[in-house]
Amino acid sequence: MAKCGNRMWPILLLLTVALVLVWRNLQQAKHLSQAQISSRSRSHFTFDESLYTTEEFSEDYQQVEQPPIPPLTPRGQLLQQLLKCRTRNLTFERLQHGEYWLLQNLIVGRKSRLMRCTESITYTTNGDYTFFDNLEMVAERWRAPISFAIHAPGYDLNTTLDSIQYVKNCLPGSEYINDFVTFHLYFSNLHMPVNVPHNEAEVLQRPFVCELKNGTQAPPPWTLRPREAMYKVAANLTYPINVGRNIARKAANTYFIFACDIELYPSVGFVDQFLDMVVANQSILALDPKQPGRVYPLPVFELQAGVPVPNDKAQLLALYREGLAQTFHKKMCASCHKVPGQEQWLNRAPSVTNELHVWSEALREKEFRYWEPFYVSDNKEPIFDERVTWEGQSNKRIQNYAMCLLGYEYHVLHPAFLVHSPGIKKNNGTQSTRQIYARDMTRFIKTKIEPEYRVLYGRRKSCTT
Repeated sequence: MAKCGNRMWPILLLLTVALVLVWRNLQQAKHLSQAQISSRSRSHFTFDESLYTTEEFSEDYQQVEQPPIPPLTPRGQLLQQLLKCRTRNLTFERLQHGEYWLLQNLIVGRKSRLMRCTESITYTTNGDYTFFDNLEMVAERWRAPISFAIHAPGYDLNTTLDSIQYVKNCLPGSEYINDFVTFHLYFSNLHMPVNVPHNEAEVLQRPFVCELKNGTQAPPPWTLRPREAMYKVAANLTYPINVGRNIARKAANTYFIFACDIELYPSVGFVDQFLDMVVANQSILALDPKQPGRVYPLPVFELQAGVPVPNDKAQLLALYREGLAQTFHKKMCASCHKVPGQEQWLNRAPSVTNELHVWSEALREKEFRYWEPFYVSDNKEPIFDERVTWEGQSNKRIQNYAMCLLGYEYHVLHPAFLVHSPGIKKNNGTQSTRQIYARDMTRFIKTKIEPEYRVLYGRRKSCTT
């Protein structure tokens, strides 16, 4: 036994030494990892005039703790029982969208981040930095989530980031932009920027100038670069409007969306009006899968240049009677935006309560076969065809053609409306480059897209693009 015990001592000694060494290695690894995390969490930025570069990008930037999502309102609870939707978090992602790289939810609206799926309606829109002059007006009037997809190829990204900082910090309505606008940036993999921000914090730390040394308002960044100097123009790129529309739609986290062009301003208070209408009369929704799809268009108007944008129908009718407002594209394509019951809509005085209701119903056929409405939807209608660009025109007609083939119903609302950014467009009668491009696109639509859609969505003789 003594001889066996003597043999065990060396083994026990070796085990003890091994345990001590393992413990020391673990402590060293812990200190080393803490030092590495600490060094990675410090970002260093340098700026060369308008060129945005980062010497070191940090993937581990310390995130600011977000406030908890508030409980559902009584209206939100009723809509949740009705719609049974799930709220998605608005988190930053790098995604591929066809040939485009997408920085989705790069900057998220403060209140939009906390919004439940039944609490609001998302205004989904698109553009490049030249459209930023419309953002303040839209945000002030909508006062609800806005999903904004921005085309930013090549060095256009720099001016886009400068413009984001300007609208978030330098305008009277910046508070609404900070609260509600979520920005998504996208660019073709053939036209990559030199550098891109890796998170929201890198954009928000970008320097900006709101006031010049003489005390006057600094000019917006989008006015400082002539159009000819844009990367998009220099590279002879077309504007992929339907790519932006789809990106903005897919990023929305509310059940209802309003896919709209950023130059169209809604009447004030529309979001609450619509949700109150749904709660009061749930039958206006087509929730049964056997029912045809249903969307809710608003009449669209345009104003003479310099005319104040009306807040409600009473103000709109006053302008209309004075000849300062007219239906949208009246001189360009009257049938594209004529709504069912339009004359009666215009002759109907607004109610004292200003409650929203369905005014008229129609299919997109017969006299409305060329209709290109802007509407509230449940985001389940067909996507926009991304082969069609802004220059090719007809970019909304194709989607509505698919909806016609599916038998979608259009339920026009009253007294809400949209107004285009002031200034009435007129057909100058000249053969522009866009018209030539549009003719080629029309041929492509008729010979390629329409046959595909008839296979995908079925046939219906009354439908046309």
